[in-house]
Amino acid sequence: MITTDLQTGMAYALLAGTLWGMGPLALKRALKHTSVGTATLTEQYLSVLLLGVLAAYHGELAHLDFTSRAFWAFFLAGAIGASFGKIFYYKGIDRVGASKATSVKNSSPILTTFLAVIFLGEEMSWWILAGVLLIVGGIAALTRTEKTSTGGPNRLEYFLFPLLAAICFGINPIFKKIGINAVSLPILGAFVTQATALLVMLTLGRFFSVKAKWEPMPLKALGLVTISSLTEAMGSLFTFFALIHAPAVLVSPMWRISPLVTFALVRFTLRGIEVVTLRDGLAAGLIVGGVFVLTRG
Repeated sequence: MITTDLQTGMAYALLAGTLWGMGPLALKRALKHTSVGTATLTEQYLSVLLLGVLAAYHGELAHLDFTSRAFWAFFLAGAIGASFGKIFYYKGIDRVGASKATSVKNSSPILTTFLAVIFLGEEMSWWILAGVLLIVGGIAALTRTEKTSTGGPNRLEYFLFPLLAAICFGINPIFKKIGINAVSLPILGAFVTQATALLVMLTLGRFFSVKAKWEPMPLKALGLVTISSLTEAMGSLFTFFALIHAPAVLVSPMWRISPLVTFALVRFTLRGIEVVTLRDGLAAGLIVGGVFVLTRG
């Protein structure tokens, strides 16, 4: 039986997935006028500012403890998922488009599942195996050779960045759940996660081939990145609310509906910028379907 608490958690997860499905549309348009690094860093600044204001307003910043287990869990979630995961994800959007990059990134529950089996003692089942096969099939369909919106071949190497993003985002929910179990402060958790991501970008980004750097951008691009930052910040916050009310194994896959949201919106908002075929939609459906089958395990 699904309790009211579980329903609340699932509702937050679905809201997060919907917002994260909308964000790439604004970002894709912004990348026509600015670089990936500039868009990434600007969005991160705006997300941290919004969450910091919310955390201060609700009094959660007063509970910030740099020596606590919760802080370091949130810190690692930000360093791994919200930092390099985001940079790789944006590179993927630039290379293969919003719908494909979002779909591949949302295969991350594969890694989350195996980490749960190894570190949390959960059992592998036939349901989990079926979910993995569905997700792999969806990724295989997305990476078949065809012409992309930029005119280049849709070859497997172009999906390297989305796959790296999937690995980072697959590790992210484990640390989020550890942190929120230690201290039930969702706004603080989202703020520390996003602030850590910004810190990592500013201090370590230059040591990697994928760098976060800021350059002046047109006002139109700034407006689009601002919209993307709002969807990112609120989506991140809603995942913490979801984890308070329901288990990660239930809600984490549910916020992976974002590729279907992206796919539906792309057909109406990115015509002439990104080509989306029926096969892309079916592939996205396979990936999301596989994610939900995983929860049955």
